[in-house]
Amino acid sequence: MKLHETSAFRMALRFAGLYSLIAIIALSSVYFVMLQEFKAQVDRELIHEIEELTTHYNQYGKQSLIQHIKNRQQYGRHLHHYYAVADLKFNHLSGNNFLTTIIESKDNINHSLTFFDAFDIVHDEEDDSRLRILSRKLDTLYLLTVGQSNSSIEELQEYTLSAVFIAVIVSILLTLAIGIYMSKQALNKISRINSGLEESINSNFKKHLAIPTREDEFHELSLKLNLMLERIESLLTGMRQVTDNIAHDLRSPLTRLRNRLEVTLLQSRNEDEYRHAMEKAIDDSSDLLKTFNSLLSIAQAEAGVKRNDWIEVDLTNLMDELAELYQLVAEEKKLDFSWIKPEPIFFKGNKQLLAQAISNLLENAIKFTPSGGAITLRAFIENNMIFIGVCDTGPGIPNKDKNKVIDRFQRLDSARSTPGNGLGLSLANAVATLHDGNLQLSDNHPGLCVLLCFVASG
Repeated sequence: MKLHETSAFRMALRFAGLYSLIAIIALSSVYFVMLQEFKAQVDRELIHEIEELTTHYNQYGKQSLIQHIKNRQQYGRHLHHYYAVADLKFNHLSGNNFLTTIIESKDNINHSLTFFDAFDIVHDEEDDSRLRILSRKLDTLYLLTVGQSNSSIEELQEYTLSAVFIAVIVSILLTLAIGIYMSKQALNKISRINSGLEESINSNFKKHLAIPTREDEFHELSLKLNLMLERIESLLTGMRQVTDNIAHDLRSPLTRLRNRLEVTLLQSRNEDEYRHAMEKAIDDSSDLLKTFNSLLSIAQAEAGVKRNDWIEVDLTNLMDELAELYQLVAEEKKLDFSWIKPEPIFFKGNKQLLAQAISNLLENAIKFTPSGGAITLRAFIENNMIFIGVCDTGPGIPNKDKNKVIDRFQRLDSARSTPGNGLGLSLANAVATLHDGNLQLSDNHPGLCVLLCFVASG
């Protein structure tokens, strides 16, 4: 992936634009505040000058003021200060004549202090800058005018604008540089993740990603991706095992069914013999259909297909019906069947799958418990958890095999001689997982206890 195509680079561009806008607003605010402050400072200086001259006039009179203006005129030139005295008919008496000309062009000299701005008026050979002018009436006889050039403010304005422009350009360049650096860093990390994923795919998901040492978002992402890769590897391994097990476990009944039919057709037989062969073939077909139905139920449970069929299930009533059914089956095998019935327990889930899971546990218990043994079905709530348990006094399952028997088609050597397909516990586990629960196997001393565990609804 190219750098300019990365989301980090585009984000850096957006950040640079936003930062530049903020910088322009901030620096412009500073510029205007400084400009207004300098203008206010010029006004304060003009007021100070005109107050001092007014005081001189009040103490020494017009002639002294005129002479004082002449004396200060030369000195004020270096500070860009200008002075003028005129009568009310705008006859110039002393100072800079151009100030009197400016005042004469105004028609609102009605206050003791009046400010003016003069624009682009050439008043001598050296200075053609804009002026800030303050005028005052003296005893309703004369006009005293003081002016100051705004050249320093205009120079400051030019310098400030240049500084603002340079600062904005530098900010944009720095932001882009930082953005490009961050984009490259992110792109390098993503490239390493992409390379690791490619290696994992090429190795059939056996290789996993290297986890970054720094605990950041890429560290967390790598952990989650590794979990996903482990899950994919586990599913692929399970799929291969299931395929092998299906081929192995279904080959025998299919071969037996085919051989029985071939033997039946080798010679003529009477009606009872044909009927017997057909009944056996139907039994074999039923076993095959049962296996495929179990596989379908497991697949649907693991895929969450049945989540749309969830209703409020009365587990106590459901188990009561199953207990009544399987108690008869247990009695035929001379087993003691106990049903510990609790208060009504309600749970939101798929009633058909829950019934099938409990039925599978009861069938396994009846199948593997020898005559004279005992089977217990119970349900209870503890610590906001619902437990459905089936315990028997059969041979049990060794601790080392408890995780193994949950897989599809996994049967212990001791169970090879009994009918079945090794899908009962797999289906029960898939149903528990579908309902955000789990399947627990423990020893019954002797025998096995299997618990379906769910979080209580509401």
